[in-house]
Amino acid sequence: MGPRVGTRRIKDKKLKREMQVVESKIQDAAIRAAESDILNTEVAGSLEAEGLERTYKFKQRDLLPKLDRNTRAKVFNLELRDKAPYAVDFSRSGRFLLLGGKRGHVALVDLLRTDLVFELHVDEEVRDVQCLHNETLCAVAQQKYVYIYDQTGLEIHCLRKHIDPLALEFLPYHFLLASVGRAGFLKYQDVSTGQLVAEWRTKLGPCDVMAQNPSTAVMHLGHGNGTVTLWSPTVSTPLVRMLVHRGPVRAAAVSEDGNYMATSGVDGFIKIWDVRTFTQVHAYRVRTPPKSLCISQTGLLGVGFNSGKPGGRVHEY
Repeated sequence: MGPRVGTRRIKDKKLKREMQVVESKIQDAAIRAAESDILNTEVAGSLEAEGLERTYKFKQRDLLPKLDRNTRAKVFNLELRDKAPYAVDFSRSGRFLLLGGKRGHVALVDLLRTDLVFELHVDEEVRDVQCLHNETLCAVAQQKYVYIYDQTGLEIHCLRKHIDPLALEFLPYHFLLASVGRAGFLKYQDVSTGQLVAEWRTKLGPCDVMAQNPSTAVMHLGHGNGTVTLWSPTVSTPLVRMLVHRGPVRAAAVSEDGNYMATSGVDGFIKIWDVRTFTQVHAYRVRTPPKSLCISQTGLLGVGFNSGKPGGRVHEY
């Protein structure tokens, strides 16, 4: 807001009154804009420590009194140690959370209402879960095959061509469900027609690390020889081969804009790569090799560690 316009020297009474009305509206608009900044949620907040404080020592129960009422209502805790570890996935709207326990527990939770949509127990190991277009359909990679369930927990399909799957990804704009398993085959299933549209052999052994590029729909597979290969459903050979670690790749993630990829390996490094030039941008040394990676929409890197204790640890970079 600029300096206020003076009206004392204006001799015309009508013009002077009009200028005063305009100036008053400008002042009111500035005050309302300042008040509306409180409701601006586009800029995400963060937790900052002062002095010798450490953010990982802050507990949720200590933060609750400092939060607003709506945020406090979204805080909850799930104790699921009997069926751990869990594979999780969110619906595209972010409202529903799909859980898959290694010991056969599958559940869909409505985070808005904090309500359980469905829950079932299968008699075999669950390795990965994936929501399809919305919460009405979800895919579960079990010990033998990939199964499709609806929002009531009813089994709709059994994809028997996806044998011994280890990881799942879904391409929403292509209607393709991708899986990779112990045999080293990358398979694409069209969920609209039910046909297997592509089946490519990686020739690099078992693979349990898979991430998709949201911008290009290219699959990034992490292998035991330290390489990451990029795949497309229309090409039977890798588009790119990248040597990213000196040991097996444990996790991979791609940013929302598709420009950067994060990888972690058994060699104890977390590396950031520029996918446009296939060059390394950063490398971080960690004590324990991370088990999972995820890049948020705001550019934060979430790193999950399996410490052997209930709950594990999550760091943000």
